[in-house]
Amino acid sequence: MKLDLGKFSFLIIVAFIVLSCKNDKKGVNPDKSLNIDDSVYVIDSTYLKGDVRRYGIIPGKGIGQHPKLLKDKLEVLLDIAESGITITFPEGVYDRTFNINNRSNVNIISKNALFTGPININKSNNIIVEGTIQTLLQFITSESEDLNFENIIIKTDTLLSGNGRRSYGCSIHAGTKNLKINKLVVEDVGSGFKEYKHVKGGLIVHGHNNEPHNISIDSVSILSSDRHGAYLTGSEINIKYLHVNRFGLGTGEQMVPMEGGIDGEQVEFAGLWIKNCFNSKIEKAIIDLNHSKGKFSFNFDIGESFRPFNIEQLVIRGTEDNKSIQKRSLSRTGVVIENIIEK
Repeated sequence: MKLDLGKFSFLIIVAFIVLSCKNDKKGVNPDKSLNIDDSVYVIDSTYLKGDVRRYGIIPGKGIGQHPKLLKDKLEVLLDIAESGITITFPEGVYDRTFNINNRSNVNIISKNALFTGPININKSNNIIVEGTIQTLLQFITSESEDLNFENIIIKTDTLLSGNGRRSYGCSIHAGTKNLKINKLVVEDVGSGFKEYKHVKGGLIVHGHNNEPHNISIDSVSILSSDRHGAYLTGSEINIKYLHVNRFGLGTGEQMVPMEGGIDGEQVEFAGLWIKNCFNSKIEKAIIDLNHSKGKFSFNFDIGESFRPFNIEQLVIRGTEDNKSIQKRSLSRTGVVIENIIEK
């Protein structure tokens, strides 16, 4: 009998696939969301499961209420996410505030989605956002833990936002724990009106008597801030790279004091202000004075030497051209600089 090598090879391949599937405990369908019934939420079944357009949220259009569930569509979306389905926002403008309040176990993929309002994470846990997510107002967290974001961009576009307001920056607030951000970009932070009274700077990690803990950011870029560049309090705050390009460009008019701070010191704008920040580290920080107008390039406030804040390399640019900007470091600061470069 003549052996058909082609058929024999095909049988070997099939047998290999069958055995592989049997040995894989997850089976051929490791994505559990594929087995979750989302029919009650579906408005347009032409889109794949998890795509927000499937549930009636279309970029560039109003969001409103779910026609069947009579509930805000973004809240419905978070219900779907908590059921175990990974939600995907395609690129585009979403003319809304994105509130994640009292939510758990939410997985989101953002393909450069832009929210005209703030992105607000409050009293939530285990929130994962892959890709790039953007806001025209503010990114803020409070009383939340186990948060993981890939890329966050905070920008200003007064025409697109429709309210004429510039951005409020990034606020990592009281009770935030175990937050990981790969890349944070703050393009602009405003000042000048009563609406900005709580706006402190580009990146603010704060929360009197309930300071943030275990905050990890690989890269922070503050392109422009009317007030402080970065203000850090809390414990185990770890930043690999921080670049403050411009700060102190605006006014402190109507600005309220920092939490737990002394009234008046909030308007003494600094590129980097560290106060009561323990067991923390920045690998490399760059403070650019060339186009800045603040009072301090850095303000190393009160701290504790036995729980230090370590800066491996601090680079101050533009010291010769902008000598009016001072340096401040208290004797009890707790900040330890291994290498400082001024140029």
